[in-house]
Amino acid sequence: MSLMPLRIPMGYAICFNKFSDVEPIPCKSGDGFIENWEYFTEDILQIAWMQLVDGVWGLPSSGKLIIDLGWYPDGQISGQYRLVQVNEYWEVIREKQSKNRYEIRDTIEDWMKNPAGL
Repeated sequence: MSLMPLRIPMGYAICFNKFSDVEPIPCKSGDGFIENWEYFTEDILQIAWMQLVDGVWGLPSSGKLIIDLGWYPDGQISGQYRLVQVNEYWEVIREKQSKNRYEIRDTIEDWMKNPAGL
């Protein structure tokens, strides 16, 4: 499977990425879980906003912004993507939930172009 293509503007660091361009496949057992569950967990993608200090990009020591993506409930076909933008204290600034991976991709790209909380 391939990763979901994302347009990442300058100033962001991809900390973790397994956001894949795949559909969830229900288990044949009908138990409510996903066959390809490894793509649909609570830890899918994390992107951090960076700052340019003295000509060097780095993660800020304060004033952090993080975009975090997961699938909730973890590994279950009834779940959906949950995308949040949080501050350094993990307080939610904005949130989006959807089963549509393309809608989530578009929201991620929009949030990076138009960050809230800066």
